[in-house]
Amino acid sequence: MIRLTLKPGREESVLRRHPWLFSGAIAAEEGDGSDGHAEVLDSRGKALARGAYSPGSQIRARLWTFDGRMPDETLFRERFENARVLRRRTVGADTTGYRLLHSEGDLCPGVILDLYGDTALLELLTEGIEKWGPSLESAARSVFSPERLEVRATGRARDQGQTRPPRAAAEEGSSVPFLENGLRFTADLASGQKTGFYLDQRENRARLRALASDGTVLNLFSYSGGFSVSALAGGARRAVDVDSSERALELARLHRRENSFSVDDADFVRADVFEDVRRRSAAGESWDLIVCDPPALAKRRGDVERAARAYKDVNRLAMSLVAPGGWLLTCSCSGLIDPSLFQKIVFSASLEAGRTFSIEARQGAGPDHPVSLDCPEGEYLKGLWLHRRT
Repeated sequence: MIRLTLKPGREESVLRRHPWLFSGAIAAEEGDGSDGHAEVLDSRGKALARGAYSPGSQIRARLWTFDGRMPDETLFRERFENARVLRRRTVGADTTGYRLLHSEGDLCPGVILDLYGDTALLELLTEGIEKWGPSLESAARSVFSPERLEVRATGRARDQGQTRPPRAAAEEGSSVPFLENGLRFTADLASGQKTGFYLDQRENRARLRALASDGTVLNLFSYSGGFSVSALAGGARRAVDVDSSERALELARLHRRENSFSVDDADFVRADVFEDVRRRSAAGESWDLIVCDPPALAKRRGDVERAARAYKDVNRLAMSLVAPGGWLLTCSCSGLIDPSLFQKIVFSASLEAGRTFSIEARQGAGPDHPVSLDCPEGEYLKGLWLHRRT
């Protein structure tokens, strides 16, 4: 175990139980960190916390305990069990794809566990957490009892700054079926986004389904078409998916077939979404419901200004396409774009579009993605349901 001694006056965040310890707060690192364990001491040598050590990351340690307890398999099982009970109370029986463990939100920083039908995917997000892999895997098998458990160790690559860590080549069984609110979907574990599907948008897909009756839906940055399938299940007359990835659109077609909806090639558009929505705006198109859910546009602080311009541009164009009385669901999954800034960006877009919208609801991820009060940074997904007034 390595001991991390803080600089004088830098213990405040640890005393507030924030789970991230940044390298700039550390005065000295002493000992052997090869087992992934770290103990955090204040400048006078008093022990404050224990966690997972990542020497190559700016977040030098992810803190698990603040009472001197050693993070071990017994602790992992306790926290996993608390998470399991929460999901049992908040996820319906007609949903078999959801997040079992949400990192800091379940007091398990650096660990994600997603369930897709009979398959669970355990993702280890930091180098230090990777060192604990065998104990975490054992605890996951014991508590959740999945028929199949896959482990993805991406921590070292993430610590080295890779935004899209490499994955193993697709193997048999990498496409896994599951249910969401009774609808059939397939997670692409080998090459899909996130761990295979955007589980964090389940609540927004359900809301769209409730609003979609007899409407036309334009799904921008559609990925595998989950929003469109939900809209069609709610009675939408037409739903069009727009994405730059042919693989994503192949999954979108599959999802419509799996749910007995017709597949028309005109409803699947492979294009640069910014260019496509600009073309549609110039053509004067009108849609009852539009979903605008781009990938993270700000992954580093230096990206925020550029990302803000991109968000404003795409929202301005999308707003010009919403029919009077129609809806726009606009989202940002960039953690560096906070809710206040995102709302300001969207307001500015509405002014430039010459449209008046009201915010009818704010909806982020569902209860299977809890946010710890100690780590508000975990609330990354922002969704605004906008109703066009004029």
